[in-house]
Amino acid sequence: MADKDIRVVIVDDERLFAELMRVALKAADGIEVQAVVHDVKAAIAALHEYKPDVVIADYHLPDGTGADLARAVRGSLPDTSVLVLTADPSAATLNDVARSGAVGHMTKGRGLTEVVDSVRSAASGEILFAPSELQRLLLESAAARKVIEPLTSRELEASASGGRDEHVVGRGVARDLDGDAPCACAGRAPQARRALAARGRGRGRPARTRHSGVVDPRPSSSPARGKRSGPRTAISPSFRV
Repeated sequence: MADKDIRVVIVDDERLFAELMRVALKAADGIEVQAVVHDVKAAIAALHEYKPDVVIADYHLPDGTGADLARAVRGSLPDTSVLVLTADPSAATLNDVARSGAVGHMTKGRGLTEVVDSVRSAASGEILFAPSELQRLLLESAAARKVIEPLTSRELEASASGGRDEHVVGRGVARDLDGDAPCACAGRAPQARRALAARGRGRGRPARTRHSGVVDPRPSSSPARGKRSGPRTAISPSFRV
């Protein structure tokens, strides 16, 4: 780019800001402003007419966004770099711009000198995303990928069978019933939870005998020493020794 001026098209629906950008870029050495337009449709027409080196586009435009503009010309004008300059610092805007093929994302709070330097950098092929913006984008992308893993076919079969499998699966994590790890039963079918609860209640407790629907609380082991286990004989009140 040293042998010719950097050709620039400005896209912004705020006409006063667009004019300020035109004046600032026109005053810079080696930069030529070819056109100033105010929406995506006019921008696409101007880009195909002038084939600029750099496009400075606002994000929010009347008929779309600066990211839409970057996507529209990414294939037809591969040598044109789209730099999105916006007053919207939201993560959604940053994510959309980063995925659109634009070479950079800048807020309108930057000084005009910094914008001019960014135009030169974009014309030379540099990527103009701040490290803090990239870090925020990566962190939010990682958080969005933290979803609950689905159950495997074996785990689904165990759940459908009422929890008779030797492993319990809760939220994608298998736990051995015979081990010390707690059972994670969240997300199981109702019959599986009932089976697991019944299995847990039956461990380490004495057996109980049912008689006519009444639970005998006494253990089924042999009687204690010194107590008669046979039937007792009723003694008549009139009996005397």
